[in-house]
Amino acid sequence: MGNVQKKYSPDLRSFMAVSATNYAKLMKLLPEVAAITKIAPLTHVHFQKQPSLAISLLQASRYTQTLELKQQGFKQAEFKQAEFKQGEALKHLHRTFCVRIYHDAKMAEVLSGVHDSMLPPVFKQPNPEMKQVDEKAQLNRFLGEWLSFCLEYGEVDIEYKTQLAFLS
Repeated sequence: MGNVQKKYSPDLRSFMAVSATNYAKLMKLLPEVAAITKIAPLTHVHFQKQPSLAISLLQASRYTQTLELKQQGFKQAEFKQAEFKQGEALKHLHRTFCVRIYHDAKMAEVLSGVHDSMLPPVFKQPNPEMKQVDEKAQLNRFLGEWLSFCLEYGEVDIEYKTQLAFLS
């Protein structure tokens, strides 16, 4: 029969489970985010000797919000305390994810990430960017791991608290 490769088909149940879990994790980081309509920075999550995470609101509508999650460099005080060999360049990854939150469905999905524009559900194979067929699913799983790390090890500076005081 030969080596016949089965066409990739996204696992919708797995995708929905990851999206629901990501939503729950985001709601723990930003418990009152659904009430915010002003496009602005929302919070910073700081880590000891690790790059921080900045979360901003890019778009808000009745049932959805679009967030930007951006990994940023070290805080200045930690940079000074860190031990680096003379002449060694400080290397850290810069990641930016665009995440859509669906409050009515209680789901969150990665729309774009790691220098990509909007991600298709499936990448055709082969492709010039050498993307995996399930790249979007992998980024959604990575988002879940990243949010878990933030919840376990991060110190959250809530920037939107003053905005909420004026909502009525």
